[in-house]
Amino acid sequence: MPGRYTKAGLITSERSILDALLDSNQALCTDVPMIDPRTEAPNPIGEQILGLYRSPTARKAVIADIETLAAFEAKRIAIPSFVEAGPRAGLSYNPHRVRAAIVTTGGLAPGLNCVIHSIVKRHCNTYSLDFQGKVFGVYNSFKGLVNLAHNLVELTPHETEDWLDQGGSKLGSVRYYHDDTPDEQTKETMVRLISASLRNNQIDILYVIGGDGSLDMAHRIADANPSLSIAGIPKTMDNDILWVWQSFGFNTAVEQATRVINTLRGEAESTRRICIVELFGAESGFVAANAALASGHVDLVLIPEVFRLLNAEQAQDYLHAALNYLERKVQSEPHDPHAVVVVAEGVGKALGEIGAVLSGAQVTKDNFTGLLKKAMRDHVKDAYGEAMEVFENQPRHYIRAVPANSHDQIYCERLGALAVDNALAGYTNFMVSQWLTEFVLVPLRLMTGQKGIPVNGMFWKQVVSSTGQPLSPGEYPVARRADKPPRDGEAGAG
Repeated sequence: MPGRYTKAGLITSERSILDALLDSNQALCTDVPMIDPRTEAPNPIGEQILGLYRSPTARKAVIADIETLAAFEAKRIAIPSFVEAGPRAGLSYNPHRVRAAIVTTGGLAPGLNCVIHSIVKRHCNTYSLDFQGKVFGVYNSFKGLVNLAHNLVELTPHETEDWLDQGGSKLGSVRYYHDDTPDEQTKETMVRLISASLRNNQIDILYVIGGDGSLDMAHRIADANPSLSIAGIPKTMDNDILWVWQSFGFNTAVEQATRVINTLRGEAESTRRICIVELFGAESGFVAANAALASGHVDLVLIPEVFRLLNAEQAQDYLHAALNYLERKVQSEPHDPHAVVVVAEGVGKALGEIGAVLSGAQVTKDNFTGLLKKAMRDHVKDAYGEAMEVFENQPRHYIRAVPANSHDQIYCERLGALAVDNALAGYTNFMVSQWLTEFVLVPLRLMTGQKGIPVNGMFWKQVVSSTGQPLSPGEYPVARRADKPPRDGEAGAG
């Protein structure tokens, strides 16, 4: 798959994947597997309850851009499209007697409990699960999935309804391993143990609510268990999962982060200081950029995508220009010197990967905020030549553990229900995604990367315009072929 993500820092986009496929005359394979062996029986729950059944051939275009679709058609390559999500006329499982399990993995995000409740309610109430069928929750993520005998709890809608207004995950979310990049042997061992645990407990359907790493593990589990339905619900506040228009919890996270920024802006202004707010975004700066734009009170935003386009010298020059800009900002208000700087947590890692130096020290993912504070104290003076005081705040855990807002509550309700509809129909190795304006099934094999903010796209340019911060060398338009007009997300666009 073009644009594969690696821990070395390559971030891609859906558009760049499509462009690479066009250049190589390849189609985007989006077929979703079915369980094997597969049987089909009429859905006993009618359309008057579920809504109109979706045809197996119903599909939605992957991109709304007419030029891109025309380019695929001109090359006689199949138009890229996803299977439409929705209730089905035929089911592969007896909905009254199916045994399903739900696991939450990775970091927290607002809405986890909402998705759990939606799945449980869909099985128990809508599909009338009887005493022979069960919906289980799995405690402690993949670690619990390995040993279901000690980590399985039966769930009912009456119980999970009480979870709706609570943040975090009542099932828990813990790491199976401590290494961020487990080797293939570790992953194979996990798959083998989990597969045996699923068989021993007669689980028919497994719902995995997690991010890109968790969905990769779900894909491996599905490959090893073709007779089971493995359904993913994409979860990350960073909003960096490919083929997901906006991940659940992101809306709540931005809302909460904006509230924090505005509060800290009051602190910075009142105490005449510079505030550094470090927000989520290990690989991508979606939360930081969106919250800064929503606030309107932010003077500088730093995201990892900007620095991945630079070498060490360029990055250091850009940081120096940013410090000079902050100094001009605080000096422009002699009686009210203050500034607010928002930093995505992945900036330090991005700078470390290119060998950047700040305040005389090599930058790492762990020391960047401290080095940035020192650089500001050393270089930023107010209108009277006095050094500015700097404080930092890291509200990440306060943001990710809050209950979902109304937007995400509704979104989670729909994702959970659609996951059940399609898992019962026998689809497997997929995730439910809202892509553009439609809900679709995305094969888990496409989870081969993470997306980031295009720094020459209109959105980032608007963020920069809002803050007034200088452009980095990677944000200047580059020459393009005359026969290929610029598009949002590419150099020269917007």
